[in-house]
Amino acid sequence: MTTTTVNTPVPALAPATPVAKHDPVDTAFGREELYARRLSLRVRTILVIAVLAFLPFVVNPPEVLPYFYGLSLFFVLSAWLHYRITKAGNRSIAWSYLFATFDVVLITWILLVPVPYIEPFLPPGAQLWFGGSAYMFIFIATAAFTYAPGVVVWTGIAAAAAWWVGVLWILQSPETFTFNDVAAITAMTVDQRNDVMADFRRVDLGIQAQTSFLFVIVAAALAAFVWRVRKLVYDSATAERARGNLARFFSPNIVAELSTHDEPLRAGRRQDIAIMFSDIVGFTELAEDRSPDDVLALLREVHGIAARQVFAHHGTLDKYLGDGVMATFGTPTTADDDADRALACAKAILRDLAQFNAQQSGPAVRLGIGLHYGDVVLGDIGSDERLEYTVIGDTVNVASRLERLTRQIGADLVISDALCQHLRDPGLADGLVRGEPAQLRGREEPVAFWSFSTA
Repeated sequence: MTTTTVNTPVPALAPATPVAKHDPVDTAFGREELYARRLSLRVRTILVIAVLAFLPFVVNPPEVLPYFYGLSLFFVLSAWLHYRITKAGNRSIAWSYLFATFDVVLITWILLVPVPYIEPFLPPGAQLWFGGSAYMFIFIATAAFTYAPGVVVWTGIAAAAAWWVGVLWILQSPETFTFNDVAAITAMTVDQRNDVMADFRRVDLGIQAQTSFLFVIVAAALAAFVWRVRKLVYDSATAERARGNLARFFSPNIVAELSTHDEPLRAGRRQDIAIMFSDIVGFTELAEDRSPDDVLALLREVHGIAARQVFAHHGTLDKYLGDGVMATFGTPTTADDDADRALACAKAILRDLAQFNAQQSGPAVRLGIGLHYGDVVLGDIGSDERLEYTVIGDTVNVASRLERLTRQIGADLVISDALCQHLRDPGLADGLVRGEPAQLRGREEPVAFWSFSTA
C-alpha cells in the first residue's frame, strides 16, 4: 500500500486569520496592499485634478485660488509618501493612521479656516454654510485603500473630531452665535425668522452634529466592506497556497480538478492505472564519499528531474522514497493514454539524467525504473483536516519488483508486458527488448516484461 499525504485539499478556504510575517499568504497580501497604495495614489491624483478644475467655478475671489491649489497638492504628496514607504517594505499600520489623520486635519483646515492673506469679507461662521463637509467623504472613501478596517473607522472618527474642533474654533469668534430656542423662533415674525436663519454668523449645532455623525457612520459601513474584502483576499491567497501545495504532488491539470471539486477523491473505486517506480542504482556507494550537503544536493537534482517529467506527462507524484520516486498515471481519473504517458515519462527521465551526467564530474548516476499497468483500488482516507490519497493493489507491488529487476538484468528500464499491450503509440516501443518471463517475489506466475537501456 502506498499513500500520498495531501494537507486539506478540500476545503482549501479557511477563515482569514493573522499569519506569520514571512508566510506566503502574508506575502501575497503584502502585494495586494502595495497595489492598493499605488491605486490610491492614482485615484487621489485624479480626484485632486478634478477638484482643482472645479474650484474656479465655486471659489471667489479668484485671488484665493493659488492658496487652495497649493494646499490641495499636499494630498497628492501624502498619498505618494505613503506609497513609497509601503514600497520600501515598511508595512506598519501606524503609517496608515498617521496619513489618515493628516488628510482629515488638512481638509478641515482648508474648509473652515479663512484664507490668511486677504481681508475676510464674510464672518467665520459662513465657512459652515457652503457644503464643504462633503469633501471629507472623499478621504473617508479613499481610506478603504489601506485594506485596514480599523484605519477606515479611525478616519471617520478623526474627521468628526477635526470637524468639531473647527466648529468650536469658529464659535470662539465674537460675531458667531447659536440660536436653538424653538419658543423664541416660533414667536418671531416670518421676516425676523428668515433674517436669523439666513445669518452667516449663526452656527447650527444640530446640523454640525449630524455631519460629524455621518462621517462616523459612513466610515463604519466602509470598514465592514473593507473587512469583507480583506477576508476574501486572505481566502484567495490561502487557496493559492493550497494549490501550490497540491502542485508538488499533482500535475497542473489534476490540481485544477482537485481545486474545483469538493470531494474529488472521496469515493473509493477500482480502476486501471500505470505505476512507475524509480530508484538510484548503487546509491549507497555514491553517497559514501560525499558530504551530507552533496548527498542532499544530488537527491534534489535527481528528484527534480523525475518530478518535472512526471508533471510534464500529466502524472501524479505519489511520493519520494528516499533515493527513489513513485508516480502514477491515471489518478485520480484515467485516460486512454495512461500507459503511453508513463513510458514516455520514463524515457524522458533517462534522457534528462544522461544530460545531467554529461555535465558532472565523477561517477555517473544511474536509475532503475520499473513500469506496470493494472487494476488498483484508490481513494482517500482520514478526516476533513488531513487526507491521505491511497493506491492499493498487486499492481503496485509488481511495479516495485520490476524496478528491482533492472539491477539483475543490467537494464535502465523494465516495462511489464501488460503496460506494453496498452500502448496506443507503437513508436514508443522502439528500443524495447523482450525478456524471458521473470519470477518476481510474491508472485506465483512469471511476469512477462520488456527492457530498455540507454547505453
